[in-house]
Amino acid sequence: MIPHAQKLGLRLSDQQGESLIIEMPYKAEQEAVSGSGIVANGAITTLLDTALGAAVYDQFETFRRIVTLDLRVDYFEKPQPFSTIVVKTRCLKVTDQMVFVQGDAYSGEGSSPIAHGIAVFSYAEMETNK
Repeated sequence: MIPHAQKLGLRLSDQQGESLIIEMPYKAEQEAVSGSGIVANGAITTLLDTALGAAVYDQFETFRRIVTLDLRVDYFEKPQPFSTIVVKTRCLKVTDQMVFVQGDAYSGEGSSPIAHGIAVFSYAEMETNK
């Protein structure tokens, strides 16, 4: 797992068909305002970018290098205080050079998303030593 994902405590909690579900448990250092219990938007953006990247990796049989080309995050509401943030991803399309993915972030047991992310990643095969 990549270092910033470890620092945030991200974990794959489920895979439902082609959808990955990745969780980020509440940590005080992720707060927007100390003592508020509200996770900062930057942590949610990092969670979405990481989860969407994981959804890209899930599309291939072999490891590929990937790069985020474009990431847009729309925030609908603040997360519930002291709650785990859960992202559910979907792959929209895979081309010969790019993968288009989207995901929704939920707070706690909430049924409506607090944020929506959509991204485009490029990918390349790993070169082998000759």
